[in-house]
Amino acid sequence: MDFRTLRKYVRDHPDANEFLERQTQDALDQSHSKLIAAAPLAVERLIDVINDENNRGYVVVQAVESLFQIIDRGITDRDNAAHIKQIKESLNALEGGRVVEV
Repeated sequence: MDFRTLRKYVRDHPDANEFLERQTQDALDQSHSKLIAAAPLAVERLIDVINDENNRGYVVVQAVESLFQIIDRGITDRDNAAHIKQIKESLNALEGGRVVEV
């Protein structure tokens, strides 16, 4: 579909925006699923690059930096999720009138 036709259709039918947003989110979800499925292989390749004695130093250094960034991001994301859960529980307790220890 030509973008001008799509733009006109969205302008004439406001509910089309919601449909397009759902389609976009579905496409992103499918992409993330594929990336997650490929992650173990990607990690193996990264480790192979690090362990390959034939690689130049700067390649290995970059791979090691990437590895530590991935690990750090995972730890940070897990910690953030735990803090968000704790904040949600505190908010729910406050809304319910219970006493919360902060």
